[in-house]
Amino acid sequence: MVGLRRVVLDVDVPSSISTVELADKLGRVSGVKAVNITVTDTDVEVLGLVIVIEGDNIDYNGVKGVIEDLGGAIRSVDQVIVGEYILEINPQLLKEK
Repeated sequence: MVGLRRVVLDVDVPSSISTVELADKLGRVSGVKAVNITVTDTDVEVLGLVIVIEGDNIDYNGVKGVIEDLGGAIRSVDQVIVGEYILEINPQLLKEK
C-alpha cells in the first residue's frame, strides 16, 4: 500500500502551546518520521505555524487529532505527497503561472 509521505499544514494554535510539545506529540503519530514546525505569525493569543510532516503512510487523522486536542485548527493543507518516493516540484514552475 502506498500512503501519505508528506503533508504541509497551515495551522493556528493557542500561544500558550509549546511548539516543542506539539512537535513531540506529532512525532509519535503512526507513520511520522520527521516534523518541522516554523512559526510564521505571533499574536497575544494565537501562533501561526507551518508544519511539515514526513514519513511512511502517515496517519493524517492522528495528526489532525493531536493538533485539535491541543486547541489548534488546521487552516489549510498546502501540500500533500503520496507515493513510493517524495516528488519535489520545481519552484520555477510555480513562478511561471
